[in-house]
Amino acid sequence: MPGTPRTSANSSPARPRFGLLAATTAALTAAALSGQFMGVGQAGGHIDAPSAVLDSPADLTDVYAFTSPDDTDMVTLIANVRPFQVPGTAANALVDFPFATGARYEIHTDADGDGASDTTYRWTFRDEDRRPFGVGPKVGPLPVNSLDDRSLGVRQKYTLEKIDADGAGRTLLKDAIASPTHTGRTLMPDYGKLRRQATRQLPGGGRTVATQAAEAFKADTQVFGLYTVGTSGPVPGWLPDAQPLSALNVNSLILQVPKKEIALKGDPERNPVVGVWASVSRQGADLERSLAKQAPTFRQVSRQGTPHIAFALFGSTVGLARPGGPEDRFQARLPKDDHLESDFLAATLDPVPPHRIEKAQGRTAPATPRRDIQALFMKGIGKDNGSTFGLDLNTHTMNADADPERIVLAEQLRLNLSTPVTAGPKSQGVLDGDLQGFPNGRRLNDNIDGPLIRMLEGEPAGPSAAGLLPRPVLSLQPADAQATFPYLNLPHAGP
Repeated sequence: MPGTPRTSANSSPARPRFGLLAATTAALTAAALSGQFMGVGQAGGHIDAPSAVLDSPADLTDVYAFTSPDDTDMVTLIANVRPFQVPGTAANALVDFPFATGARYEIHTDADGDGASDTTYRWTFRDEDRRPFGVGPKVGPLPVNSLDDRSLGVRQKYTLEKIDADGAGRTLLKDAIASPTHTGRTLMPDYGKLRRQATRQLPGGGRTVATQAAEAFKADTQVFGLYTVGTSGPVPGWLPDAQPLSALNVNSLILQVPKKEIALKGDPERNPVVGVWASVSRQGADLERSLAKQAPTFRQVSRQGTPHIAFALFGSTVGLARPGGPEDRFQARLPKDDHLESDFLAATLDPVPPHRIEKAQGRTAPATPRRDIQALFMKGIGKDNGSTFGLDLNTHTMNADADPERIVLAEQLRLNLSTPVTAGPKSQGVLDGDLQGFPNGRRLNDNIDGPLIRMLEGEPAGPSAAGLLPRPVLSLQPADAQATFPYLNLPHAGP
């Protein structure tokens, strides 16, 4: 994938066959889900808050935003949800990982820096049950060679809307069909064909697909211990940098639109910076009023922009976080309200992991308040906003038509649409001189944990913290992304 770093020699094995992945999943799960010294189950930021455990279909795992390497006038936005999907086989064909019906899956962009969505893309799913009397397996008994085959007994259809800042909506797609859960090569011999059929062109340019996909999240599992207890283990490097996610699947909403569609005043040259985040909302109701007279209301239950924010600010993950705590409140909050949450603001100025690393390893934590970390999550990289990179890269103040008085502190994944696609991308992004990489948006092959820990430890102004990241004894990561839309690899599947 041009403009996307290939996995380094240290973390780039050939893609193992399914059998090998399946055989290693259990062992790798023990490494990544238990973790030395962690004492609790955790999952590398794929469960960012206690509330996420209770609602897997709404659990946002990752958000990606990058200039499309195969069409640089376009930007690609991806939201992954519903983690930890085991590969389908004919033997477990009853396993199904649909999108939640009735929920609102949304990708938002903020062009003027006020923390509110200026453009929202909203997917709403429903099931179409074509089985006789609505009973029996959803797939089979004959192979599914087309989304129209009757052997695909239940299809998911969705409506895609585009909502402007004033709330005006426009339907882009109606009754589009999602690519289904892969139930194995016997029942779905050509999943790529199904995904191609599910890919839809959008009015005004662009395309989208809702699909199951192979997990793309490249994570350094050794870093998880640095976030939570301050050390990667008793003997650096003893833990394998291998994660079970490389053998599992997620659901993906992949959207490619013209840059001018999300840039302020439609001008990505004058206004190149956008903030991006995703959310999922569930239907609710006011029980103090008659339900018969109420229109459906929606409550946000999940949110994600910058990856691993609970790890990086609170040093927490599920099992370490208390229900209703700052992690859950973040999930339910809109970015425009982030500056009103005192606990969250305090954490951006004094994040937990550096103190844990100091206690465990004696490396002195950078002095507080951490204006650089607050800028990283809530302002973007700018010359004069607390960031220590020394350049204007992706702060909303760079937008010529943005009103500085309206710009607020808000957590978002910020992307400069005018940054050229990198010819020689580096997996650790901006920190290693690759301006198109994380945290200037996020490409599919970016590794975000190393840069986050290094920035938490004071880079780029302070001494290098690369020594905290031990060379693993074994490395197994998701396969690199593809070069063209929809970029994500086909889901893992067995016979």
